[in-house]
Amino acid sequence: MRISLTLAALLLAGAATSAFAGYDKTTWGMSVGEVQALYPGGVLDRHADGRTEYRVLRPVAGLSTAMITFDFGGPKGGLKKVSIVFPEQGTDVDLRQALFEPPSPVQAESVRQTLRAALIAKYGPPAATQEKNDGWLMSNGDVIQLGLVSVGAGITPGIEYTSRAPGANTSGL
Repeated sequence: MRISLTLAALLLAGAATSAFAGYDKTTWGMSVGEVQALYPGGVLDRHADGRTEYRVLRPVAGLSTAMITFDFGGPKGGLKKVSIVFPEQGTDVDLRQALFEPPSPVQAESVRQTLRAALIAKYGPPAATQEKNDGWLMSNGDVIQLGLVSVGAGITPGIEYTSRAPGANTSGL
């Protein structure tokens, strides 16, 4: 998921919010096997550039099914990013190709607003907001980004969890 350079600059310059509790059960630096044990039934994809992605379908934030992509790489090869996107509910998702039918623009905005409210309830107001993108900078250097992501000819809500910390081996996502 990409956010604008302006939002990224605001986010990086913004003050840290409350400590980040973590994305579900994962922690930065986890191995592929550790994540697969927590989230069985997904698809593993090894890229030529050395990155590895593991995609799985799971309910997220009280909403219906979302596609979660765990991204591994870097010098230690551990977990470095988690991305969550929300396909049209009730439609098929091709985990191998990461293909799905996006929701209608009205549904996408409704899901984005629900996710935004849940993130604000958990972490407080975003450190940066621009158009329909929000970013939270956590005190441990973790970053959460929420926005609408282009998917084919449509859009879908997307959340991305990453770390600014060197080595990205923090206590939680």
